[in-house]
Amino acid sequence: MLEPGEHLLKGIVGMLLSILLLSWLLKRFRQPYFSAYIIAGILLGPHGLKLFTDVTTIAQIGSFGLIIQMFFIGAEIEIPALVKNLNTSAIGVFVQLILSFIFIAVIGHQLDWSTEQIVLFSFIISLSSSAIILEYLHKNGQINSRLGNLTTGILILQDFLIVPMIMILNFLTNGDVNTGQLVLGLVVTVVFILLLRMLVLKRKLFPTGVINFQPDHEMQVFIGLLMCFGFAWITSLLNLSAAMGAMFAGVIISQNQSMKWLDHTLVPFRVFFLSLFFFSIGLQLDWGFVMEHIALITTLVILIFGINSLINACVFRLFKETWKNSVYAGALLSQIGEFSLVLCTVAKSLGLVDDFSFQLTLAVISVTMLLSSGWISIIRNALFRAPESTGPGNVYAPRKPETGIVTDEDKRLITSKVSTRSHSGSHPSI
Repeated sequence: MLEPGEHLLKGIVGMLLSILLLSWLLKRFRQPYFSAYIIAGILLGPHGLKLFTDVTTIAQIGSFGLIIQMFFIGAEIEIPALVKNLNTSAIGVFVQLILSFIFIAVIGHQLDWSTEQIVLFSFIISLSSSAIILEYLHKNGQINSRLGNLTTGILILQDFLIVPMIMILNFLTNGDVNTGQLVLGLVVTVVFILLLRMLVLKRKLFPTGVINFQPDHEMQVFIGLLMCFGFAWITSLLNLSAAMGAMFAGVIISQNQSMKWLDHTLVPFRVFFLSLFFFSIGLQLDWGFVMEHIALITTLVILIFGINSLINACVFRLFKETWKNSVYAGALLSQIGEFSLVLCTVAKSLGLVDDFSFQLTLAVISVTMLLSSGWISIIRNALFRAPESTGPGNVYAPRKPETGIVTDEDKRLITSKVSTRSHSGSHPSI
């Protein structure tokens, strides 16, 4: 019989070996690594080989990866461009919610759903995955493009909406609402917007001594982690997204020039803990349930991808994006995100869904996250067939490698492309 420590080591070795083999295999098909993490979780979880049975603990540890990921993305975001498009993003989120409600209301009417269930599933399909989309934009060098800024703005506002969504579900079920929580959420939102405005106006949030403080590298690591997890903890205490707090910590810490190296130093932590986050999603998926209801789940996943792609394409078309960019953005936002899992859990506790509906919703959410990269690749390849095109907004910006560093060779290559285009008189189509 294995000792507890030996059993843990066995699980870790199995996880790492599975991730390595699956990553190598999926990379040959140009699929992102997070797909390998989810599949590894399915294989090794309580519904697979049972190497991991404590799903809750793994999920809690994995949430650190999402927090660290959002922290570094916040450090790379160009705040002026993001704030400039924030009003547009707010309109987009509002239109997205309305269109989601209309689609679900039509379907729910045919299936005799209650009003509470229609509202619930409208909320669930309207929330996209910040972890998947922002990582995708980051790795493709599109995080600071106009499309990237609009998408990031929408994702941030969706994170803000998780609290009022939960309150609305409570009100529809129990007929009461937590006024104090609502006021607190509004206050935090206003403070967040004011701080962003101060950053845009280049006003200092901290005294000059703090901004110019240059500790040694060991202290910088702990300062960075303290800011990351400290802000995440504060926002979670306010019943807001911990990932959003970590992102804002990244925005603040980017003001200190001496901390610029921190991103590359903590990359191993970022990769490992983010892999645990996606691994935990795979652990929760009951593969036996999926296979038993494969036809229903496949139909629902196709409908979700189609409906969300159409809704978000219409939203971005309202922003006067080209049809190609709009359809591409629709594909980016087509999956159902990690915060929809939270809504699903809340709905079960409120009695809005039974066990079957809960498992079905969980399976659909997990499968859309697993297949989202394939769906995005299909749409991307169909829209941007030119061999030298890497997607919308990338004609004048080279794709960043895994390290996020643009090399001199990248710069020379892109300069050559721009020069060739300008002399030939041709223009990019996107």
